[in-house]
Amino acid sequence: MYKNYYALILAGGSGTRLYPRSRNEKPKQFQSIIGGKTLLEQTFNRAVTFIENKNIYISTNKSYIDTTKTFLPSILDENYIGEPIKRNTAPAIALAAALISRKNKDAIIASIHSDHIVLKIDNYSKVFKAAYKAILQDPSTIITIGIQPDSPHTGYGYIERENSHTDVDDAMLYKAKRFVEKPDIKIAREYLRKGTYYWNAGYFIFKATHILDEIKKYLPEVYKGVTKISDNTSHPDYQKILKDEFTKFPNVPIDTSVMEKTNNFKVISADLGWSDVGSWDSVADLIDGDNLDENGNYFEGLTVSIDTHNSVVLSHDDSKAIATIGLDNIIVVTTDDAILITQKGRSEEVKKVVEELKNRKKEYLL
Repeated sequence: MYKNYYALILAGGSGTRLYPRSRNEKPKQFQSIIGGKTLLEQTFNRAVTFIENKNIYISTNKSYIDTTKTFLPSILDENYIGEPIKRNTAPAIALAAALISRKNKDAIIASIHSDHIVLKIDNYSKVFKAAYKAILQDPSTIITIGIQPDSPHTGYGYIERENSHTDVDDAMLYKAKRFVEKPDIKIAREYLRKGTYYWNAGYFIFKATHILDEIKKYLPEVYKGVTKISDNTSHPDYQKILKDEFTKFPNVPIDTSVMEKTNNFKVISADLGWSDVGSWDSVADLIDGDNLDENGNYFEGLTVSIDTHNSVVLSHDDSKAIATIGLDNIIVVTTDDAILITQKGRSEEVKKVVEELKNRKKEYLL
């Protein structure tokens, strides 16, 4: 049974909202944000709690493979899927499903992101084990992990569920009703009050052959392309075939192109201590209160604070001192060549900084 369980770690994102730490050459999955290890390493360490190492696959941009291998040296070389061009999650998942199903027609795959924070590891492992078991019971369903919201967050998409549920081990499995795009604050508060809406973390569990059937139905051009690629893995021109076919694919996420259209879609409720680490504000929110000083501050690196309150200062090393005087509700993040200073609550606007640097032709800073 467990030999049919696989994990696909999606590791091709760029994470521009965590600038200046997240860069084109080394985006946020390769950064240590919280927890000492990179987000990628933390994702792998969670996956091996319920998946054999040999059944973990990595899908990433071809240019990131060498970097990924430095952090995950135990992953088998043949389990790396190098995307020749960025084409979002639908083509990435389709190709992985095609390649894995050629090896094992009974494969059940959990697609997980490489750049999230999860604080409740035991819950994470239990809920994925329950999801695999649910797929064994009904191979024609697709399951997602619905994150129980603890605030009316406007930066996440939501999934609405039906009221009735079935139990799979200790997990509650609901029929998913619909996906909802990022709401405004009024609607988000209503979702929180109702209790039937979950944050969409983008984790999906499915039988490989079933997701390919759904992709054939909703993305026939992608199905045709990944089938050609997987049929030619031993061809001497495989890399050319891969590039030629992958370049044709639309740049679409699996959520909107397949999951919102599939007929048999279910959601497992989960409390994971989860964040997609989408901004420096979300990083600040994850910092445990026990790690704050008496003024509500959190510091890393060589820092000196005078009359500073409710702030986060993240220095990348001890070679330069960062001194703060009279700050309140501020986030400071440094690297060798850039410093970000922002009010809390406005770090989503970092993407505007990235765009401005592009406009000024300062690509070396991105």
